[in-house]
Parts: sequence; C-alpha cells; structure tokens
Amino acid sequence: MYLYGASGHAKVIIDLLQASGEQVEALFDDDKSIDALLSIPVKHEWNGESPVLVSIGNNISRKQIAERLDCTFGKAIHPSALISPFASVGDGTVVMQGAIIQSCAQIGRHCIVNTGATIDHECVLDNYVHVSPQATLCGNVHVGEGAWIGADAVVIPGVKIGRWNGIGAGSVVVNDVPDGCVAYGNPCRVKLKQSSMSHAEDSGGRHAKKIAIYGAGGLGREVAGGIYRINSASDSQWEITGFYDDGKDSGTQVSHYGSVLGGMDELNAINEPLALAIAVGDPESRRLIYERITNPNIYFPNLIAPSFRVLDPRTFEIGEGNIIQDGCSATCDVVVGNFNVLNGSNVLGHDVIVGDYNVLMPGVRLSGSVQMGNSNLMGVDSVVLQKVNIGNHVTLGAGSVLMTKPKDGMTYIGVPAKKFDFK
Repeated sequence: MYLYGASGHAKVIIDLLQASGEQVEALFDDDKSIDALLSIPVKHEWNGESPVLVSIGNNISRKQIAERLDCTFGKAIHPSALISPFASVGDGTVVMQGAIIQSCAQIGRHCIVNTGATIDHECVLDNYVHVSPQATLCGNVHVGEGAWIGADAVVIPGVKIGRWNGIGAGSVVVNDVPDGCVAYGNPCRVKLKQSSMSHAEDSGGRHAKKIAIYGAGGLGREVAGGIYRINSASDSQWEITGFYDDGKDSGTQVSHYGSVLGGMDELNAINEPLALAIAVGDPESRRLIYERITNPNIYFPNLIAPSFRVLDPRTFEIGEGNIIQDGCSATCDVVVGNFNVLNGSNVLGHDVIVGDYNVLMPGVRLSGSVQMGNSNLMGVDSVVLQKVNIGNHVTLGAGSVLMTKPKDGMTYIGVPAKKFDFK
C-alpha cells in the first residue's frame, strides 16, 4: 500500500495498516523537507504506484488529490472495527480503531470513520465525509459529500446533513442541515453559511449573504444602516431581506430598508440559511427572542462597525450575535459573549468580560477588570469603575458611576450610583 500525504493522519493509517498485517511501501508528499515518516520513506514524485490511500484529513484536499490520481485506491479497516456484512465501504475509505458500522449502512469513497465513531443502520455517507472520534450517527442519517461531523457529535435518526458542512464537536443535530454550513450547539443551529466548499463548485466572485432583522423599531433601523456601512467598508456583503416583528403587521414598511415579513412563526418556517440580527434594546427580551427561535437554518453573525478598534486583537474574544456600533473600542484581554449590543462610543478596558444579552447604551465606559454577567442594561454615559463585578439583570442609570458591586435585578442611579427604589 502507498499513502499520499505525510501528515499526522498518515501516522494513524500506518498504525492501522500494520495492525491489519499490511505493509506501507512508501508515502508521497509535496513537502520536500520530509524524507521519512515513522521510518517509511517519503517520495516527492508519484509515478503511478498503486494501490493508494490519500492520507489527508482535510476533506477538500483529499478530494483534490484523489481526483488528480489515476490509480487503484485501497481501503484500510482496523481489526477492532465492527462492520456488518450487510454494510458497504467504498474505496479509499479509512475505518479507525473501535468504529462500528451497522447493517445496510453505505459508506462512500475516500471517507474517514474515525476512532470509536458509530454509524447506525441504513446510514448513507457520500464521498469525502469525515466522521470524527466518538461521533454517533443514528439510523437512516444521510451525510452529504465532503461534510465533517465533529468529535462526540450526535445526529438523531433520519436527519439529512448537507454537502460540505461542518458540524461542531459535541453538537446534537435534531433537524436537517442545508448545504455549505457551519453548525453547532445543542440543539445544533446553523451559525455560518459558507461559500461552496468544493473546488469543483466554486464559481468565483462575491455573493451577498441574506440577512434579516428581528425588531422593526428604531434599533432595527440603526442596525440596517450599520449593515450598509459594513458592506461599503469590507468584503462582507449582506442583502437585507426584511424585518420580523410580532408587534407589527406583515407588509409594514420600515423606512427605506424594507418591510415586515412576519413574526416568529414565519421566521421559524424559513427553509434556507438566513442570518439574523436581534435588534431589540431590552436585554431580557433579546434572550427570550433567541430562545424562541427553533429553526436550525437561522444563524447569528456578529455585526461590527468598521470603526470598532481593538488595541490587541490577539487577546480579543467574541461570541455570536453581537451588534457593535460606531466609535466603540476595546483594549486588551477583552471577552465579549453572545447577543450583546454596544450602542456606540463604548469603551471596554483591559481584562473586561461581558456575558450575554447585555445592552450598553451610547457612551458607556467599563474600566479595567470589570466582569459583567447577563441581561444587564447600562445607561447613556454611565461608568463602571475598575474591578467592579456586575451580576445579572442590573440596570445602571444614565450618567451614573458604579463604584461597588450591585445586587442582581436592581436599578442603580447617581454619582456614586446607589440602589434606587421605585416605590
């Protein structure tokens, strides 16, 4: 047997083949600095030797090389793998240690069924699929060409996973996933609609991605304007399809940006990938809206104004679904969670941590080492001094200066800010 690709994946295949009593004669690799791998010679020109296994873990690269080689392809199955006699495994495919392939499963060509993965009855894996260690595909799952299923992911029975997808590690896939997506979570949701993963399908050029806005009020219009600014300043191109809002009739015009397309029911019925911005200013309402979205086709990009400045991008971390408007900045070692709104001219000092569903009104300053939980509202021009920890559901009044740790669920107003009793 010959291997094409002198990678870490090749080392595992060498172990596998040797455990099966097969000899690896040589490897081929374009990297001329590699002369041997596990004491097996590495050559840099292929002269028609066969049979060959493409020993590269990346699905795209594996397809490119396999289509380039005019040869016989072998297959490699570890002795510890359990494969039903009624299952089929295509040429070029590798089945690792402890994998299980059940009755009537069909595994395509040049696939990887990694360590301890389980492929249940009547599953179909198209060509160039990679099922990572300990992933479980329940019965009658169909995985499209080039898809990658992350480690420990679970796909429930009957689900269809589209072509050239990436399913994140540990995800639980309960609905069909369309082609060309990155999806993850429990339940698994589409997070990013990618351009075609296959070089054969790449038509070139730049295509706008569809995005809608939930919330047809003032913040919704601001977000729409921000999307146009993002388009004009970068390669990210968004096409605004319209607005969703349970409080307004379908067809209601929202300035010149578009009209209301419906409410939550209509959003959950969308049958193709759609980016969504939640443009509602109340922190708790933002959380409730997100939790009502059950459609796996909906994903939540970060919408970040071109003027946003980060002093040390290498130490900046951000989740999904955030809206960052003009004039905001962060220094170093800053972490921003999910579905936050930075309304404009916000400053995040060093070592600041912001959780989820927080809304910072214009001019908010978070000093160094501030830690903020979830669903907090910081009023216009308010300031939080260094090392103050804010929990959950705290409201800080406009112009207030918070100097001590507040209690959850309370409102604080003044300089210094004090708990305010509305009675």
